[in-house]
Amino acid sequence: MAFYSTGVTVSWGGTPFTEVTDLQWAYGGGLPKGRGTGDFRWTDEAGTLSVTCLGAANVSTAEWGLRRQLVVSGGGTSLTSYAVCESVGVAYEVNGVTRYTVTFKLLDN
Repeated sequence: MAFYSTGVTVSWGGTPFTEVTDLQWAYGGGLPKGRGTGDFRWTDEAGTLSVTCLGAANVSTAEWGLRRQLVVSGGGTSLTSYAVCESVGVAYEVNGVTRYTVTFKLLDN
């Protein structure tokens, strides 16, 4: 069954991104590394997330390198993970709108 990409919300440290236009995320990456005994697994490469929006909330170079909780819901998906802000980008369009893109590295909780 298909899900419409409506009602998607993304928040970073409790503050929502405004007017999200694009969201891409992938969970997984590096293989878990053994640490301790039993089934305990840990990895420093849990995945990536990129969000593009029209509003400037959470879009600042001051966010770079910070670790906060990232929450995604809607559009048939959900994700809650700690993440580090890896990059902030801005794309201006003549006679158009400004689009902000923020990329995160997902962390193993």
